[in-house]
Amino acid sequence: MRWLNECSAAETYEICHRLVDDDLTSELLTRLREIQLHRNQLLVEAVRRQVRGTDADAAFRALAELQESDPRLMAELLVLPQVGCWAVDCLRRLRDGEDPDLGYLVSFSAGAALRAGRRPPLRPGAFVPGLGTFAESGLVPIPSLHAQADGLGLAVRLDAVDPYLAGFGRRGEADPVWWQRELGRAWQVLCERHHHAAGTIAAVFTTLVPLEGRDRARPASATSGWAYGAIALSPPPDPVAFAESLVHEVWHLVLGAVEDMVELTGPDDGRRWYAPWRSDPRPLGALLQGCFANFAITAFWRAERHASPPVERHASPADERHASPALERAEAEFAYRRAITFEALTRASGSEGLTGPGEVLVNGLLGRLGEWLHEPVPASAERRAAELRDGHRARWLSANPGFSI
Repeated sequence: MRWLNECSAAETYEICHRLVDDDLTSELLTRLREIQLHRNQLLVEAVRRQVRGTDADAAFRALAELQESDPRLMAELLVLPQVGCWAVDCLRRLRDGEDPDLGYLVSFSAGAALRAGRRPPLRPGAFVPGLGTFAESGLVPIPSLHAQADGLGLAVRLDAVDPYLAGFGRRGEADPVWWQRELGRAWQVLCERHHHAAGTIAAVFTTLVPLEGRDRARPASATSGWAYGAIALSPPPDPVAFAESLVHEVWHLVLGAVEDMVELTGPDDGRRWYAPWRSDPRPLGALLQGCFANFAITAFWRAERHASPPVERHASPADERHASPALERAEAEFAYRRAITFEALTRASGSEGLTGPGEVLVNGLLGRLGEWLHEPVPASAERRAAELRDGHRARWLSANPGFSI
């Protein structure tokens, strides 16, 4: 669903060209954030109109007054990822004849007043969305994580308590010391070897939701189209995996925000598609989302392999005697990701379900990947990529009888 109709046809095509060229300027990212704010404002207003005459009226009035007196503060609060999740949940409950969670709105309004320097009536133990828990001594804030490297800074909230950030999966331990240390290491990797991506991450990523870590070798990560800025993540095994997860999920958030401006696919026609990174058949829009994120992952590993020290790089694709484990990992990941992403984009391109801007995006990404397919990698990396592709196909076909690839 598009939330603004102000984007001209020429602008929609320009945006898609920028996505292809990885030209995510600060102006474009600022505009995406403004659209997410506008969307949340519309959602909150939709809730207000359906609950008039309830105890929530006073909270809505207080928020409206703050909007008049301090619009910058309200913009900062209303764009919080949990606001969209809460409003959508309220609208769903109202549609189904259930009571919406208006107590959360009252707490949110009190938190806004607190941020504005006022003294709202808060009881000790009260949870204040986006801020923390109120105690007799004052607000106990949600932990904040900070990282700085190569002139770029990152600041995010570590939120393991907000009920409207609980939809990503079973939440894990929010140890701020551990997450601060590991985020700092991942940020060093990003700033040193993926500086442009780091700038995008700093502009988009605002909230880290810790997930339970069942398999450290394969960390789980997730985002939601209603929760712009939030990334849910289980503990990664190393800084490179952490950095890769941030690139992966931020690119999901970026394309989700673009889709609030630009329609990339037509109406869902019921067809479902094979995505080489999923166990279930996907609608075309979801396939395109995965393609965009996996293109970013491919670019990440391409940069990682080129960032290896010269003594570790192969003299030729066949010369693997001096490859370090880090280089072997980067080569194999690059070979695998470029292959499955090209395959999925080719499938999307031939779907006949893309809009004009969607075709620009898909065909542009195919063009860039086509060039990368000609870059030589060691034979062992190609073999490993083929093994992973074949294994996934076999498992997918077994799990989805009646479908073909």
